[in-house]
Amino acid sequence: MTGAPGTTPTSLLVTAAIRTPANPDRVIHAASDIRIGTFRCPVDHPGFRSAGPIEGYTVVFPRSAVWIQHEGRPAFVADPGVVTIYNRGQPYVRMPLSAEGDRSDWLSLSRELAVSIVAAIDPESAGDPAGPFPVAFGPSSAALYYRQRLLFARVMHGAIDEFELEQEVLLLVGTALERAMLAGRQPAPTRPGAQRELVERARAEIARDPFRSRTIRELAAGLGASPFHLCRTFRRVTGLTLHHYRLDLRTRLALERIEGRAPSLSRVAQELGFSSHSHFTAAFRRRMGRTPSRARTQLRREGRAIG
Repeated sequence: MTGAPGTTPTSLLVTAAIRTPANPDRVIHAASDIRIGTFRCPVDHPGFRSAGPIEGYTVVFPRSAVWIQHEGRPAFVADPGVVTIYNRGQPYVRMPLSAEGDRSDWLSLSRELAVSIVAAIDPESAGDPAGPFPVAFGPSSAALYYRQRLLFARVMHGAIDEFELEQEVLLLVGTALERAMLAGRQPAPTRPGAQRELVERARAEIARDPFRSRTIRELAAGLGASPFHLCRTFRRVTGLTLHHYRLDLRTRLALERIEGRAPSLSRVAQELGFSSHSHFTAAFRRRMGRTPSRARTQLRREGRAIG
């Protein structure tokens, strides 16, 4: 993601107007301190591995799943359950996972705003000249994911004014960073390297095809682990069971289908691998705080008129 505030409003507007078919980045809003955009990079894109330098201080909300590796750090699965975080100029590589490639939305700030947010969370980190963002990724709650999608729907339809837009971006980025930094301060489990590697491989297998029906035994066999060890380790490291992780992923992926001109919600439930419409509705409401039909109505309504 190359989304980042430029040096002048003029350069921002010029950048926002340029998008060639070969460019996976699209800027949908640009101001002096904030830029917002989408990233749609298929696996066969020539720049898939690293599609340009990170030009700002950026938080990314994935829609699909890829492997991301920041220079000098372990690779991790970037899927709708996390946010990925970049400082300006951050060296990184991207590796394929989902057949969709890398589909994501990003929020990018000026250094001044980035430092001010981190300083409010952890003043010591804000003073790092290589920062200020001290973490590469962090967990994204269902509420945060939904709020980001609602913001993008409103921006895409011109249904939000500049003042509220700045507020929402600051709150989204700040909340994402606070969660990521808190997770980064948690005590490491025993044998953190081996356990975290197993968890990332499990997340990758599920994210590669989240709608596939399989048993825990089949998943564990593919990872070279016992079913019990996989279940116990996944819950110990992530705080979630494998079952709940997969449900979280499926409900977040449902947002994109119900937001557009999707088929009936019963059809969506079936396509996403839920046993019934009622199962889908209950799982969605538990995570998003609203039913799928209510979310569909809100996303469409907020995209039409300024609130």
